[in-house]
Amino acid sequence: MDSVAIIVNPAAGAARGRLGATRARELLQRHGFSVEVQTTTRAGQAVELAARAAERHPVVAAVGGDGTCREIATGLLDTRAALALLPGGSGNDFARGLGIRSAEEGAAAAGRRTTRAVDIGFFGGRPFVNSAGLFLSGEVARRAARVPRCTGRLRYALGAAGALFSHRALPARWRLADEPARDGRWALAEIGNGPLCGGGFRLTPEADPSDGLLDFCLVEEMGAARMLGLFPAAFTGDHLRDARVACRRAATAIVRLEMPLWIHLDGESELLPAGEHAVRVSPGRLRVLAAAADAAGAPRARQERA
Repeated sequence: MDSVAIIVNPAAGAARGRLGATRARELLQRHGFSVEVQTTTRAGQAVELAARAAERHPVVAAVGGDGTCREIATGLLDTRAALALLPGGSGNDFARGLGIRSAEEGAAAAGRRTTRAVDIGFFGGRPFVNSAGLFLSGEVARRAARVPRCTGRLRYALGAAGALFSHRALPARWRLADEPARDGRWALAEIGNGPLCGGGFRLTPEADPSDGLLDFCLVEEMGAARMLGLFPAAFTGDHLRDARVACRRAATAIVRLEMPLWIHLDGESELLPAGEHAVRVSPGRLRVLAAAADAAGAPRARQERA
């Protein structure tokens, strides 16, 4: 019998309907796994738990949101263990971008024992599995972190509402791979390894986490009214039609910031200092127990048996 370590973030997601350890255990036992459950008590602990679990189990399951997935994925780098996704967070963009919309679907994907090689992004040496953002995107994440988690995905909408009219575009220089440098004042930037972010926005709608590239959505300075008008379009990807929005694909980039600013890595906010920061992708670094190729929307992804 295959074994799995379930790592549960008890603070993830809305309190009502929260996926607990008992339910997660039952779901994976149905698919033939013997189960060990561990629960985090502090930020960053899932990295350590995942690294140790990978020494005992071929599968490590994440019960939480994108931040929890990021920590567990970091702990699994350079191990042979595969990541199973049982989404239970506020946004769950990483799992949904891979075709997994519920814990039941995540358990079924684990039961198929088919893994998908997924890229890992790095921003200033810090890893992310789904997306990183700065300027308005980073400020939204900072404000969303202050909103009670019981609000679920609404946290991001409330964070955006608070940030939109107070945020101002900031100067930065971008150099994407071999493209000429881009100087300007930027309202928003999102770096997507996957197609979704912020609880359902499609700022990088064509991003494929298995193509060895990152998608950069760069939004030039614009007024608050025009930015507000882009928000509905960003849920469908139609924001890319705006002349002030550019989407580029590259494996590496450098961004030079003139001042410190808030960024997010998989929805978790951090303060980034001024100066130059490298962005890069590490292809196929993580093995994920995947949904069927058509459900994940990535028929060209390389898949193999766990």
